[in-house]
Amino acid sequence: MNHSQAITHIASLLVLVCIPGAKGSDHVSESEARNHPDVLIAAHRGGYESDKADRAPENSVANISVSHRKGFAIYETDIQRTADGHFVIMHDATLDRETTGTGHAQDYTLAKLKQLHKRYRDGSVSTHHIATLKEFLREGKNRTIFKADLKPGVSAHFPAMMQLVNKLDAHDGIIFRVPYQEADLFDQYKHGGIFTSPAQIMFKVSSRVQIDDIKSRFDPQWIQIDLAKTEPTTPTALDLIRYATSQGLMVETHAEGNAEDWTKLIRAGVRMFHTNRPTELKMFLSPL
Repeated sequence: MNHSQAITHIASLLVLVCIPGAKGSDHVSESEARNHPDVLIAAHRGGYESDKADRAPENSVANISVSHRKGFAIYETDIQRTADGHFVIMHDATLDRETTGTGHAQDYTLAKLKQLHKRYRDGSVSTHHIATLKEFLREGKNRTIFKADLKPGVSAHFPAMMQLVNKLDAHDGIIFRVPYQEADLFDQYKHGGIFTSPAQIMFKVSSRVQIDDIKSRFDPQWIQIDLAKTEPTTPTALDLIRYATSQGLMVETHAEGNAEDWTKLIRAGVRMFHTNRPTELKMFLSPL
């Protein structure tokens, strides 16, 4: 699925969740769930199951092309900020596992970070370097949609991030995932004109009260329902997903559990899965 197809596909999903009778999907059979055309895969850090064979470490510029080639509609990624104000793509709280460096990205200048090398999942060193948000937006433009998780403290610099997005004309290429606890801050950004499209922000929520609050203040297109990793399909979780879809929201969750859990989540209305098993999930969704 190329970028334009993904944008069109996502837009069609937003229409579907608003059609009476299309909000709930508990009637969907297991075989229909396994061939569901409206479920998107958000590959965690672009997908890294075969990072060394692909010569593309997680969250690297090279992995954008790999994720695109493998047909993952969304590239989930993570943003941190350097000591000199640049935005870089890093997942962990420290540099130790992902790179040849140690400590925290926020304590390095971009120049110092660029001297480090990315590691593969097995710990071996690659030739790749830490990527910047600017590099990601340029490399993925018109072919990849990024779902960016803002690491702690980075939301305070969201206006500067949006300046970069505006400069690169990359509005259609990124969705920012933020915790519900930062809703007041983003409400200020909204009223300050920092972002204007509700499609640019995805809040992570865990209750009906939070869904109602986000719906009334932001009228978003997306929402992420927080699931327990050990029990992703409790009656409470499934009911919350159904409630969010009944409010015209496109629901994303983590793809925890197994095929039976995925079927239950799709039936309840999940239309985007954040997963570190994108290939397995893709095979589940397209088994033929």
